[in-house]
Amino acid sequence: MKRRLLLLTLLLLGVMMLGAGGVLAQDNTLIVATSLDDIITLDPARAYETTNLMLNHATYDTLLEIHSDDLNTIVPGLAESYTVSDDGLVYTFKLREGVLFASGNPLTAADVVFSWNRLKNIKGNPAFYVDQVASVEASDKLIVTVTLTVKTPAFATIVTAPALSVLDSVLAKENGATDAADADTTDTANDWLSQNSAGSGPFVLTGWSPLSEVTLVRNDTYWRGPAQLSGVTLNHNTDATSKLQLLERGDVDVYENVDKDLVEQVNANTDLKLVVGQTLNLTYLAISPAEGFDLPLKDAKVRQAIAQSIDYDGIINGLLLGYADRPAAMLPIGIVGSDPTKRYEHNIDAAKALLAEAGYPDGFEVTLYSSTSTSGGVANETLAAKIQSDLAEVGIVATINQQPNSDFLTAYRAKELPFLFATWTPDYLDATMWSDYFSFADVGPAARIQLDVPAIADLATQGGNETDAAARADLYSQYQAAHVAEAIFVPLFQPQQLYATRSNVEGLVFHPVYFIDFYEVSKS
Repeated sequence: MKRRLLLLTLLLLGVMMLGAGGVLAQDNTLIVATSLDDIITLDPARAYETTNLMLNHATYDTLLEIHSDDLNTIVPGLAESYTVSDDGLVYTFKLREGVLFASGNPLTAADVVFSWNRLKNIKGNPAFYVDQVASVEASDKLIVTVTLTVKTPAFATIVTAPALSVLDSVLAKENGATDAADADTTDTANDWLSQNSAGSGPFVLTGWSPLSEVTLVRNDTYWRGPAQLSGVTLNHNTDATSKLQLLERGDVDVYENVDKDLVEQVNANTDLKLVVGQTLNLTYLAISPAEGFDLPLKDAKVRQAIAQSIDYDGIINGLLLGYADRPAAMLPIGIVGSDPTKRYEHNIDAAKALLAEAGYPDGFEVTLYSSTSTSGGVANETLAAKIQSDLAEVGIVATINQQPNSDFLTAYRAKELPFLFATWTPDYLDATMWSDYFSFADVGPAARIQLDVPAIADLATQGGNETDAAARADLYSQYQAAHVAEAIFVPLFQPQQLYATRSNVEGLVFHPVYFIDFYEVSKS
């Protein structure tokens, strides 16, 4: 009789704890509704999109880290300490003892050498992070010596980027990875590393289905101690209303990148919480000055006119409901040299005058390119329509061309898009994260839009090499002014990131690089 009562009690408890969608409420997996349309690969040496930053941080570790509670302080990661030579060219990292990869293999200096050399030799999009690295050597089992080609004051910050994650070299090699000089043609690990991870992080990647889901499970041997979550599942969903409904029903725990129009509905529901984080992301217009496109855009006055035709307040207050700010150039507010008082303002008369001076008093036609994703929580379709409307006020007729995110990124990187808007998300938190990639004719978005302005490049170089804080601030102030004058990259807004969670989700704090640190999250 007691046995039957016990079984009946357990059965009733199971029914009571059964959540919507057949997921048991006691299941400690965090389910996140988000967009996964930017994922091309999850191989740290090849990935150069956005969602992979969060996933790579969850499954791998870097030698150094920057935590969300203090974005100006570098703290130990896999390296318990490091030193820098007097000339600034040699960094020596002392690794922690006893760290195991999720596979059970021990972490050694050889793994760091392999990972960083592989990153360099794969020659993928993130390889430029180690362009300044002349050599990486294992001086001892737990000592890594890195020699740079030039003094790079930001190098310790760069080391925190997920692209410099440390891979389990034994496991990676077993699955086709190599750090050889010809790794760009001989490494065959991409497919495996997009479905599995070879890291020491708090979670292990167990699968990625494009435009469907990504699944992670807890690494119970994590060197900091097991995470509180048993796993994480990211579900692809691009419909804002649908994501909120899933959250309200309890089918998901987190709705990432909340549509601003739904904030009141979130706040009105006592079962939900709104988490607001200030990003260092920049959604920007890119206006190519290249002669090859044979467009009026090559004239600086035309670009300045476009910059003054945009109704920024309408975008920030109307579309983003005030959850954003706006810098003057591609240095976000909060980064050295950024002064938002120098930014362009909406001025139709000034824009029309500039167009007339440039020889286009009646405007012209142009194509505005964007992805089909979102920017700062606003659908790109909506943002594109707003920009199109603003341009029409000064006579510029813009035809909108939206493409799936992967297609858009491919065309942008191929230098095929002369006029577009996109979002830049930092991988590390130094001014060089922006100045290195929006300044030089052969690197990053500057190369994609064919920017070639010696004054901008020179100031970016000087700012990146300067170690005196006051002098560095002055150089980046000049750098901002040079960008404003050229109006090739025009920031539209610096958004805040909004998350809606179930009330039982704790510890979710926004990080401007990693977004969510799943190790810190729990479900009560």
